[in-house]
Amino acid sequence: MTNWTRTELPFSWGKLNVWTAGSGPALIVLHGLGGSGRYWHGLSRYLDHRWTLVAPDLAGFGRSDKPTLRYDRTFHLETIDEVARWAGGKPVLAGHSVGAVLAALWAARRPEDTAGLALISALFPRPGLMPASALRIAQAAPGARGRMVSGIFRTVWPAVSVAARASRRFPAALVSDYGRQSIAARADTMWTTLADMSVVEDLAPLASASANWPSLIIDAVDDRYVIPADTVRWQQILPHAERVSIPSGGHQFLIQSGFGPLATWINAL
Repeated sequence: MTNWTRTELPFSWGKLNVWTAGSGPALIVLHGLGGSGRYWHGLSRYLDHRWTLVAPDLAGFGRSDKPTLRYDRTFHLETIDEVARWAGGKPVLAGHSVGAVLAALWAARRPEDTAGLALISALFPRPGLMPASALRIAQAAPGARGRMVSGIFRTVWPAVSVAARASRRFPAALVSDYGRQSIAARADTMWTTLADMSVVEDLAPLASASANWPSLIIDAVDDRYVIPADTVRWQQILPHAERVSIPSGGHQFLIQSGFGPLATWINAL
């Protein structure tokens, strides 16, 4: 499954870029903060030819449009709604990092439309997780953000520079997409998934709903971002989930160590 197709889905705010490969039931995969749908290209060669891999660039990221609006979780989840309708059927969802939180939130809102859920390197919302400068950006009115460019730059540049220096370890296309992200989208998405504690209430329905479909929690032992307490909280919310721990590879173990463990779970569904 290596032939990828790029589609632009129209929305009232602009166009959403979506990468697809394969055929069969939909597997919707959501990238993490600053990423793009091309993060998942390495997964395709591990999958049997019975899945349609659907990998959107979330609005504000990658090749998707970057409108001037609030990139809150409701906005992202409504966008995923349209992707799911376009893909057809009941999708399995998988998400990495912040994308895992969005995948879990979508499944909590639409358990009857979910066929499975995989959380990869999933941080759990907690106070203090978001830098104060990024929090100020997220809480500013969209029109006022132009006056905060220097503060935004200082907040985002350390992460961008890390990606640039690591370009030999990551696919060039993925590094290129990282540079396309909207700073406003980055701040809003981080705030609405990781720092606004009301998201915990939105996740609560998963505890009962997830008994009806398979789920997976997978991360690496040496992940510097996902702390043990995060995994404990996810296991409380997904008590029936299969738990897999990868020895090494850090937060980006899918890129560093391979997609095999995730693909094994998917192909067994």
